[in-house]
Amino acid sequence: MIRCPHCQKAGVPMLRKAILSPGLLARCKLCQGESTLHYRGWLSTMTPGSLLLVAALFAESPTSEWLLNGTGLGLLIALPLWLAPLHPE
Repeated sequence: MIRCPHCQKAGVPMLRKAILSPGLLARCKLCQGESTLHYRGWLSTMTPGSLLLVAALFAESPTSEWLLNGTGLGLLIALPLWLAPLHPE
């Protein structure tokens, strides 16, 4: 669980935060407060993974293509989960 910006307790599911983007809301299971990501924080955490996915389009070997795709997908999930802060809505 992720810490809620309203009640400061672990009430937001990790899976919900991992797939959260600006405009979508995450609801705390404890206080029912809604929170979201700001566009700037979300975009800065999505950029590295997106660049790796684009680079995979130009990979010359299947191995490097799979490596770039896997790493890019992992970064698309992990970076927003760890680095993008939730903000009260």
